[in-house]
Amino acid sequence: MKEYSLLELIDELNQFTKTSHDLTKLYLDCIEEHNHAGKALNAIACVNPEAFDIADALDRERRVMGPRSLLHGVPIIVKDNINTCDKMKTTASSLALSDLFAPYDATIIKKLRDAGAIILGKANLSEFAYFMSYDNMPSGFGSYKGQVINPYDKSIDPLGSSTGSAVAVAANMAPISVGTETNGSLMAPALANSITAIKPTFGLVSRYGIIPISPFQDTAGPMGRSVRDCAVLLQYLIGEDINDPVTLNLPKKTYDFIHAYEIPLEHKKIGFISFEKHPVSEEEIIILEEAKEVFRKLKCKVVNVSFKPEEMANDKSLKYEFKYALNKYLDSVKGSTKMTSLKDIIEFNLQDKERRMKYGQSILEASETTSGTLTEPEYVEIRKVLVKEAARFQSLMEDKGLDCLITTRRSSYAPIGGNPSIAVPAKALIDFTPRSLIFVGKRFDDELLISFANAYETATLKRIRPIL
Repeated sequence: MKEYSLLELIDELNQFTKTSHDLTKLYLDCIEEHNHAGKALNAIACVNPEAFDIADALDRERRVMGPRSLLHGVPIIVKDNINTCDKMKTTASSLALSDLFAPYDATIIKKLRDAGAIILGKANLSEFAYFMSYDNMPSGFGSYKGQVINPYDKSIDPLGSSTGSAVAVAANMAPISVGTETNGSLMAPALANSITAIKPTFGLVSRYGIIPISPFQDTAGPMGRSVRDCAVLLQYLIGEDINDPVTLNLPKKTYDFIHAYEIPLEHKKIGFISFEKHPVSEEEIIILEEAKEVFRKLKCKVVNVSFKPEEMANDKSLKYEFKYALNKYLDSVKGSTKMTSLKDIIEFNLQDKERRMKYGQSILEASETTSGTLTEPEYVEIRKVLVKEAARFQSLMEDKGLDCLITTRRSSYAPIGGNPSIAVPAKALIDFTPRSLIFVGKRFDDELLISFANAYETATLKRIRPIL
């Protein structure tokens, strides 16, 4: 099956050479072939039983009224920790929440529906967004649906928690998907599955209706096969939401991610950042030198920046934040699941350890020992230290007049600091070592970061399809 970009599908729909019904069938057939049969990638938790009805209604609407937006009639996969108020469950890949039919749409789902997108299905994830057990739990595993498999090779770790969202796009089960990140769960699966992902500035995208880990780091973001595809989807995810106060602090400006790739880069200053005492491989050196040449040709100023990272105990802060945030979420869906608290989930899992907690639940249990109020002096101090350390990326860019940072190494600085980041494939994945180039920008400088990432991607075009 041909890999259509999101932009190609939009053109096909606008020219009436394909219908939304056609696309829905195309991707549902691909899910049937690759999610269950063949390599059985197990990326998709469930498909929308109303998908064809929705597609047909949107086709009629297009013929009569025209498209609502660029996403009108486009099938999209969303991570199964995002509420959809329909006939699909919202489970976080946990048997504990396998009874949950969400009583309301997450804000981003409402935005996508308003734009005319088809929520084609829900993607499997690492259970509770990879925040369940310290005890060798593999990424991509959940008690409800099992293990997500990397489409390039089953021996390659799919990484992070947005594994199903990444694999679905990499294996052409959807043109685009939505994942979430707390500390690396957009960037890591994008790396492992040779796709692109954008983690927007913290606060650009509402988290209301998303099963949480941290109220201070969580964000949803687009995952796709190109920077421009991701940028188009991001346009329809952002905006203020009274149900997520963080979004009310957005700068009063109009964002245009769809055309962000057109922002000129001449004379922009890029810092290629190296982490002290963290040597890079020969392969990474080649990737970085090639990227420097790409940007020199665009008349950017390229500088090398040395950075001494400090240890950041993010797990210690998230332990406190998870109980607080999860209990608040469960209260918002009260009556739609038997689970009313983190304590309920822990006790439910203990009733059938073999099926419900194959790799234990040490993180859940550690979180339950906290007050759930975020008032412990120990927590307040941990969070204060983290925020101060993570702010060093922003300060580095401001102090040195840098427009972005580029590296082959993922770190916790952007997720904790709230900075936007983008992962772009940096090599053809023909072995067992995927590589991405990671772009990090200043807060709310997402548009410029998209232009940098798109320029690199279009100059190098490293991604190749997995053989399925």
